Amino acid sequence: MSEISNASEASVNTANLALKWSEAGLPVSTQFNDPYFSLKNGLAETDYVFIQHNQLRERWATWQGPFCVIETGFGTGLNFLATWRAFQQSNRQRNQQESAEENDLWLHFTSIEKYPLSKEQLTQALALWPELADLTQTLLEQYPHLTAGFHHLRWPEQRISLTLIFADVHDALKELTGPVHAWYLDGFSPAKNPEMWTDELYQQMRHLSRNPQPGKEASVATFTAASQVRRGLQGAGFKVHNPEGFGGKRHMLAGIYHAQCGPEQPPYFQQEPWLIAPNPRGSREVTVIGAGLAGCHSARSLAEAGFKVTLIDALGIAQCASGNPQGGLYVKLAADDKATHTDFYLEAYELALCSVKAQLGDGDEQNLGWQSCGVMQLASSEKEAARQAQFIAIRQPPSALIEVRDSGLFYPQAGWVAPARLCEALVQHPNIRFEQAELTSLNPTDRDDAPWQLCFASGEQRSASTIVIATAWQAKELLTDAYLPVKNIRGQLTYLDATSAPAMPHVLCANSYMAPPIAGQLCLGATYNLNDPNTELRDSDHQTNLDHLKEFGDEWQLMATHNKIVGGRVGFRCTTPDYLPMVGPLADTRPFAKAFKQLSKNSKQIPQVEAPLIPGLFVNIGHGSRGLVSAPLCAEILTDLITSRSSCVSRTILDAVLPVRFLVRDIARRKVPNDHYD
Repeated sequence: MSEISNASEASVNTANLALKWSEAGLPVSTQFNDPYFSLKNGLAETDYVFIQHNQLRERWATWQGPFCVIETGFGTGLNFLATWRAFQQSNRQRNQQESAEENDLWLHFTSIEKYPLSKEQLTQALALWPELADLTQTLLEQYPHLTAGFHHLRWPEQRISLTLIFADVHDALKELTGPVHAWYLDGFSPAKNPEMWTDELYQQMRHLSRNPQPGKEASVATFTAASQVRRGLQGAGFKVHNPEGFGGKRHMLAGIYHAQCGPEQPPYFQQEPWLIAPNPRGSREVTVIGAGLAGCHSARSLAEAGFKVTLIDALGIAQCASGNPQGGLYVKLAADDKATHTDFYLEAYELALCSVKAQLGDGDEQNLGWQSCGVMQLASSEKEAARQAQFIAIRQPPSALIEVRDSGLFYPQAGWVAPARLCEALVQHPNIRFEQAELTSLNPTDRDDAPWQLCFASGEQRSASTIVIATAWQAKELLTDAYLPVKNIRGQLTYLDATSAPAMPHVLCANSYMAPPIAGQLCLGATYNLNDPNTELRDSDHQTNLDHLKEFGDEWQLMATHNKIVGGRVGFRCTTPDYLPMVGPLADTRPFAKAFKQLSKNSKQIPQVEAPLIPGLFVNIGHGSRGLVSAPLCAEILTDLITSRSSCVSRTILDAVLPVRFLVRDIARRKVPNDHYD
């Protein structure tokens, strides 16, 4: 379970009651009796302390790939916005000298805040900096709800992303994966906030700053020159110096990670070996197999990261389960102690809302791609009502995220999406080339630069460096030796004539879902038939859907007749045993089982060895009926792993979605066949 949300609620302590404004309009924390930034010039202070003394402009001038910053203390967001502005300027200069293919620099900024400000407070504080007005507005448009945990914001057109973590800094740092290239040690001063500046902070910094890539060592800068901080950084392996401070301050601290305590241990001594991202491959080309929601989101995320993506599907774009006319964009969150499940879907939900808006525009009533009409999750039984009440009691979400109503839970920002329209929009990128072709087999080669050979029904054979399989349950047909315990579930939709239907302003969800009508037709469903390969429409399944109408209210009984049926559609979902997606590299099953056989004797004694992974092969499958929500975040996780950039999710969530998790669990449970250990 995540260290961050192991508490009894997901809502966080805001600074609403611990903030005052000086006569000059500056925000001051009453809790720490300290201003959020310099009384002289906060923007100039940020530039001097963090940007100049981490030498960011000089490093960005030649940097290739992702550049990752970690900040302790988001505060008003001023440091992030100032860094964003400096990054824009550096990129403009590089773009005048290099092509887009040559400049693949991306800024990934991670910031931790225990006491986040509200959107209104951020607006007031940042109004002091009119030169940042455009960036401030862009940030505020995606600023998340004040719920504990990770929140991933992204602006791919500017090659920048922000992972905001609302949590205690010590809990948050344990959940980060690295790498980190620059540290902003902010937050209130050691004298006023001693709980942050501890040995635990410096130990976590050492762990995250270890980077095997020469020339990409982590730097650090902080406004304080306190001797305890200097000693802490030195003990963590940083070589520090004391430049002149800002605004009349005598000194500050800056430095570079320079391990001085002998050889570093390999990364798998510090964390679960399967959590370590594989080394990035030299090629900037990726082949994605499968053009549904998972494949199209994967292709788009990789394309925005600078990869040339070939997207392949035998049937076309969004022709299988992703071709349903409407799907509900919402989540059903766990009511018990399954914090990881809820943490994943909360972060995924916020990102999905931003993603669909970016691709399909505002969800108004005239938008045929998606409508932000809200989703009503009905308490259709006493058991469901109790589950919802328990969820609200444990998580206490803000009403802007989830409203509690007499009939159930209402998601005011949610709605319905036409998945095929979304997929078509996602592939409209100059780095994506779609190809309709049937792949018959995938064979390993002995080439390090191109470890895979793709064989097509046409007879063509093609080599590939990196492959992403996003073909849902059919992934098992291509990856016959992979450990993929996925299930194939048939779902049948029923289309109803909406002429005499009751008014329906929102998406309704119970045992079935139904969206407001489009083109005079209601979409109702879907059934849940395990291990049922039948592709034909069945009257019995139409009846199952009709029987669920009563859960939407008595007024819907008149629609529960076959005379109202005008059609339907059959699709097949791919689900996993724990109902979380599978995204990431695949284990080389037998060598992996042999390397980690010790887990069958003691599941907590993890062998400190490198995890045997299949080179250049990744999957993004198992989204079930929740792909509209889960696919965007999983695509970002996938790109994080392929590029070895810092993860946008916690280590706990990463461990929960990696495909290798089922092999690890079954080894520990002694369910793996004995011949796998040979």
